Amino acid sequence: MVSNPELRGDDQELQQLLEDEQLGAALRRSYVPHWLHLGWISSTAGAAVKGIPIPQSFKNSEEKIFQLKDGGTVSLDWWQQQRSDRPVVLVLPGMANSSRSIYIRYTMARLDEAGFQAVAMNYRAVEHLEITSPHLGCADTWKDLPEVLDVIEEACPKQPIFAMGFSMGGTILTKYLGEQGEHCRIRAAVAVSCKVLSFLMAQPLKLWLFKKRAQIAKLWPHCEMSQVMSSGSLLTVAGYFLEHQGYHTVSDYFLQNDPEPVLHKITCPTLILGAKDDPLMMPVPRPTIARNKRLLLVETEDGGHMGWAGKGALGPQIFGASWADGLAARFLTFHAKRPLAATISVPPPDTSLASAMDVPRSRL
Repeated sequence: MVSNPELRGDDQELQQLLEDEQLGAALRRSYVPHWLHLGWISSTAGAAVKGIPIPQSFKNSEEKIFQLKDGGTVSLDWWQQQRSDRPVVLVLPGMANSSRSIYIRYTMARLDEAGFQAVAMNYRAVEHLEITSPHLGCADTWKDLPEVLDVIEEACPKQPIFAMGFSMGGTILTKYLGEQGEHCRIRAAVAVSCKVLSFLMAQPLKLWLFKKRAQIAKLWPHCEMSQVMSSGSLLTVAGYFLEHQGYHTVSDYFLQNDPEPVLHKITCPTLILGAKDDPLMMPVPRPTIARNKRLLLVETEDGGHMGWAGKGALGPQIFGASWADGLAARFLTFHAKRPLAATISVPPPDTSLASAMDVPRSRL
């Protein structure tokens, strides 16, 4: 269904965005689904296909692997090659995805086209990375971002850093932004399809764990992988490993990594993109988002979970940069051109009764 995106944000901030020629046009433009669109199922299925990793021989980037202070291994994959003459956008993939996932390659190419140096983070134990510590890459990866940003700042001194996160990557990003508050080192950010707890997400997690079963067996010899594979609940799958991550219970894990309670502390402009038919992004905490004028929520009627179509020569297309990629690139470009003082602001403390009574909704 062709429809205009619904915009929710501070009136003054939103007006400034709409007055920008390119960003304003993108925000006003109707979203048109691709011709195979049959509701959220087809959109989400298309996104799942784009999550498949590309062969190593097709990888047009320069990956640098390094160890964190606790011994965990992560990597930064620089689009084409590492360069220090452009503003940087750190791209955070979704759960069980990596810089080799097709949709991440499209995003990085779109950001490069917009004049940014795109670099994607590969979490601990993801895809091709060895497990070198008991801690796996999950929603608490926001704790790794300070070290990752140190590496980026050393590689690209004096360049502003922006960020874009998908699904779990969006949750990681917003949690980091809220925890850091005014000390955040991100100039502006985009969170795409931040997801909530769902049994549907147990499947990619199990596939990832199955691929790493030999390494997991060495770390945790008492783990029964057959039980993990037969589990239909994400809670059950997560429960087998969270005790090794320092969490007493599954609820403890979700509560400690839920970004919603700290959304009001975010000080950098943050665009939150979602589709109203996304089964993994419900319920959307609209009242919490509305309390922070630095947050802009843009929702389409259709799109599923990261399943938006892109704009092609012959109309909407399934493959290639998506609607979200295009809007994100324009949003980040807008803030890259703004003076730093106009971009960063410190929100007042959130002391409202409504905020105090909010019950955190667990997010992955």
